[in-house]
Amino acid sequence: TPSAFARELVARLAAILPPGFTARADAEIIHIDAPDGIGSATSLADIDPDDGEAEDYASAAWNALSMAQDVVSETLGDPWPAAVGPARDLAAPDTRVEGDAIHLWFGDEAAPVVRLEPIPLHP
Repeated sequence: TPSAFARELVARLAAILPPGFTARADAEIIHIDAPDGIGSATSLADIDPDDGEAEDYASAAWNALSMAQDVVSETLGDPWPAAVGPARDLAAPDTRVEGDAIHLWFGDEAAPVVRLEPIPLHP
């Protein structure tokens, strides 16, 4: 369900966020909160739990990764997570469906800056 997926995604995000930042799920809504009190939220309510396609969940996960990146980067004033190399660039978020799991990472898939634990679609 979207709510269960939100909880799984929040657990993965909480494991990689810098100190002071929090991720939490309120039903199908994912919140990212910064230590300065600023935050953002995204909803998975548009995913139909009866026929939600794996790509719908992957797209929602990408949105949550991007939102987390925006909140952290804006708060810190530096790219987070930063891409590898001399430029001060963001490591772009990405997702992929493989089998019954959503894979999530920042940066190049072959050599990600950060890789999150995959989220099973059918636990």
